[in-house]
Amino acid sequence: MAIIAFLFASCVGVVEVQETKTKPSPPPHAPAHGVRAKYQYRYYPSLGIYYDINRGIYFYLESGIWKSSNALPSNITISLKDYVVLDLDTDKPYKYYNKHKKQYPSHSNNKNKKPKK
Repeated sequence: MAIIAFLFASCVGVVEVQETKTKPSPPPHAPAHGVRAKYQYRYYPSLGIYYDINRGIYFYLESGIWKSSNALPSNITISLKDYVVLDLDTDKPYKYYNKHKKQYPSHSNNKNKKPKK
């Protein structure tokens, strides 16, 4: 058996492998270009509250501190119709609160609108 392996090994040539430096393409279900937002929120301008649609978490300001919870405190009532959908790449939407507060004043009718870029 060792003789057969030796004879086979001496007959086999060396194959050179060339690497190509092409960038792999995304799978068919993914977008080809651009950055995909990782988080989608409902922003309620009248109260300055965010709701993470996928994780089911509210972000709200209480005594100057941003808090998160799967339910709002009983003293906060939101209008389920008064929201703006935001696609962000952060798990802390309140980092952009000042921008969103200016962009979506609480008195405007922003129901289900995407933000302007």
